[in-house]
Amino acid sequence: MIIKMQQSENKFVRKLGFTLAETLIVIAIIGIIASIVTPMLFGTTSDAELKAAWKKQYSDLAQATMMIVADNSGSLAGAFPGNAAGTEDLKNAYMEKLSIIKNCSGTSTYGGTGSGVSAEGCWHSAGNWYYLNGTTRINLTYPGVILNNGGLLRFLIDKSDCTYSAGNYTRCGYFIIDINGFKKPNTWGKDIFGASITSNALIPYGARNYNNISTTCIEDSTATDNNGYGCAAKYLYE
Repeated sequence: MIIKMQQSENKFVRKLGFTLAETLIVIAIIGIIASIVTPMLFGTTSDAELKAAWKKQYSDLAQATMMIVADNSGSLAGAFPGNAAGTEDLKNAYMEKLSIIKNCSGTSTYGGTGSGVSAEGCWHSAGNWYYLNGTTRINLTYPGVILNNGGLLRFLIDKSDCTYSAGNYTRCGYFIIDINGFKKPNTWGKDIFGASITSNALIPYGARNYNNISTTCIEDSTATDNNGYGCAAKYLYE
């Protein structure tokens, strides 16, 4: 009887050991799968969140633009004279319509008395932001602000009379925004987007034949033209 019990216990131990080995194998497999799938899932979620944030930010800036247009009798043509030198005044007009936590003045070229957004901490420094093709970008001396949601926003006026050619329309200037501030990826077409400021509205980059979406918004392409500009319209219209 004792011998039979011992044999039974030995079988149980062997069976338990086999089951434990199976469990360890399953856990190892799950770990491998998780290490592969988790980054993919988080990457997808992050991209979706950035696109949603861009849509929300564009809507807010479009509303601010319409208010500024209304303040100037329905047209921004001539509202900020001096061409590039009128940029500081344009920034100040947006500041009145938006909630900000930091104001960075541009250099005298852009009508300001400061050192510009990169030097004053409202934009990335050289080498810390990129085109979609991976090319690094430079310091900027334009005026800009940091929004209360952390977004970095900068401006430039091309022509005060709003006749600067951009695709099949004309504009006064433009804004560029990094919607999640200094957090990565700091890349055009991912978290950095732009839109033209016309005499009476905004038009996102990539729309109306300005920065063709098919050549300027291509994931994982190092092509020279793939700067990421066209992604602004692509993601708004998806």
